[in-house]
Amino acid sequence: MSKCNHIDFDDQILFACQILERNLDLLEKYQSGAKHLLVDEYQDINAAQFKLIELLSRESRNGLFVVGDDAQSIYAFRGADPKFILRFRGDFPGAETPPLAHSRRCHEKIMNDAIKVLDKYYIDWTGRQELEFHVESFEQPYIWQLPSEISEADMVARAARYFINEKKTILILAPKKEFFPLISKKLSKHSVPHECPVNLLPEQVNRRIGVAKLFIEWVANSSDSFITRLVVEELINNGIAKVPGARKGKICKPETIERRISEETEIAKLWKSVDRNNDLYTVINGIETQNKTLMSIQAGLYSLMNSYNEFTGDNRGEFAKQLSVVAGIWIDPSNFAEDISSIVKLLESQRPMGPGSVQLMTMRKAKGLEADVVMIVGLEDDIIPNPIGDVVEEARLFYVSMTRAKEMLYLFHAFKRPRDISYGQELSDKQRSRFLEAIGRPSDFKRPKQKKA
Repeated sequence: MSKCNHIDFDDQILFACQILERNLDLLEKYQSGAKHLLVDEYQDINAAQFKLIELLSRESRNGLFVVGDDAQSIYAFRGADPKFILRFRGDFPGAETPPLAHSRRCHEKIMNDAIKVLDKYYIDWTGRQELEFHVESFEQPYIWQLPSEISEADMVARAARYFINEKKTILILAPKKEFFPLISKKLSKHSVPHECPVNLLPEQVNRRIGVAKLFIEWVANSSDSFITRLVVEELINNGIAKVPGARKGKICKPETIERRISEETEIAKLWKSVDRNNDLYTVINGIETQNKTLMSIQAGLYSLMNSYNEFTGDNRGEFAKQLSVVAGIWIDPSNFAEDISSIVKLLESQRPMGPGSVQLMTMRKAKGLEADVVMIVGLEDDIIPNPIGDVVEEARLFYVSMTRAKEMLYLFHAFKRPRDISYGQELSDKQRSRFLEAIGRPSDFKRPKQKKA
């Protein structure tokens, strides 16, 4: 059996061709040992990756085997170009390019609608094939218009709740991550467990939790001078040794700025004593000073370290108290309550429940995934296609998103959408995506059902 190498491209391979060209003996060794070269996702290669493939297969062209679909080329931001798969026969004369004329995920009605978008916008497409479908057929994709982004998110949540009960897998796709907080909130309201790729905790909660994590990392590894520096910075910005003048963009009096610079200069001098035998915390702990800021830093760090290591007897629970006081994060009990409540709600919303599952994902990240039910939101013409993007690649992106669905596909657009979500300036009477126009069916105007009083 001949040796076979499989390449799964990532960013590091961008430099591999340069290495090979500079080390011809390495290239010759590879070519003598490998007779077959398999390349997956060929439509996503860029110029450097093409050069690598050409080098590795130069002595055994008949052993080159690639798999790809130019309709799924959606990574232009990292140099990918479908021209390489479109000109494959020209680059490798005599190559056979048999079609993969089978559909094992999407049924015919979904595929027909998706292909309409490619037919209209992707002129260089290799073209529609006579597909053999190996899956059960369901209903044609639904195109729904909702009154607003709020009612859209509510409808998505209600539909997800229904399909969860039906034990279906569900994929909710959005053009960008800014859609997720509202949708996640509605999913939680309707008790729908879900996974989201972005942190949905409120900004202030994230900040306080991040500060707590930093100080906990420090007490566990106080010899790390870099972490100590971050802790000291937090102490003078917001903690027990707070020195005004840290906030960017805030207008300060000249004397405030002068004092801030003076205190930072005194702290910076400590680094002169840091060496292989003395970390920054050791230096801070050993200094004798009359500087009030340095004294506060010294006392605060000592109290944290002492309460962390001595937590028995009269010192029980003291670390949590000192963490709150020294870091200045939970002095107000309502902040502590907000943080705990927010974390619990997030954990509950993402807790698995039965065989059904709901996953939120951006359209570009969804490639390679599949679900029984797919819902795509935000399909207005100033969002998808992205006005500053390439409409041809955006059409391919929409095709890829639609073909994630195995059974049911829902395409949502809203009458109203805030400017911080849209790329355009219109708040209301939003035009549906031109890609929906290519499908050629009118939208059904839907209003989420209201609960009876």
